[in-house]
Amino acid sequence: MGAMKTLLLLLAQDLSETAQFERAGTFFKAGSYYEAYQEYETFLLRFPQSDHITAAKRMEMTSALELARVGRKGFPGVFTSSRTGVDFLRDALRRHPREDFSADFTQKLGMFLYERGDIDHAVEEFSRVLELYGDAADAVLALYMLGRSSEIRFEAVDYDMKPLKDARRHYERFLEEADRMRRLPDPARTWVDDLLPTVSERLTRVYERMLQKQLKTAEYYDWKGASRSSTIYYRAILKEEEAFRKVLRSFPDTPASRKARLRLAERK
Repeated sequence: MGAMKTLLLLLAQDLSETAQFERAGTFFKAGSYYEAYQEYETFLLRFPQSDHITAAKRMEMTSALELARVGRKGFPGVFTSSRTGVDFLRDALRRHPREDFSADFTQKLGMFLYERGDIDHAVEEFSRVLELYGDAADAVLALYMLGRSSEIRFEAVDYDMKPLKDARRHYERFLEEADRMRRLPDPARTWVDDLLPTVSERLTRVYERMLQKQLKTAEYYDWKGASRSSTIYYRAILKEEEAFRKVLRSFPDTPASRKARLRLAERK
């Protein structure tokens, strides 16, 4: 009799587990991502030994990301901002940081924030990918996006050279680590090979901007009549150009370097 009771209890639990998992899936399919997230979270708490546990974690994160993208549906007069979904996804990643898909969702969260113009928080997520999941394929995309984010920061405040220097650092690191990153899990090799031409092109643009900033400073000192100070900057332009060509052999002769050589020649 005791064995029968135990069997019935196990059967009831199995039915309850299946019902809970399917209920969460029904909410998700209906576009009710807020409710789907809550149901998957409840499932994870109630049935930690379930065969569906990994699928539930993935769907919990998917629900949170979709909630961030589209908000809460089906409740007239109730508004849920994207921040709710972002917070939900961050919480899920905090609780489940070592799933096979955790790196992917961290990168996707960074891209979501980047596309919305929230560059500072996007950078936090891209940096987290490199810190926690450096051996995952997503590290390739995260490193590239750190370079792009730094460029955007510079464009917003172009008198501050730090973002431009950060972009240079990230792109140079990409080139230096390309061979290593090709050995990361698929599709890392494809991503590296696809991005390398773009990284080289963007790094060329970063170098050109850095030289242009140096030129403006040199010309300012010329305008002030401080030729000795301007000479220092003209020489720095040529020295940096030489350093850039050690990284990018195809780095072109720039207007800044031509101007620097002309001004230095005039002072001999």
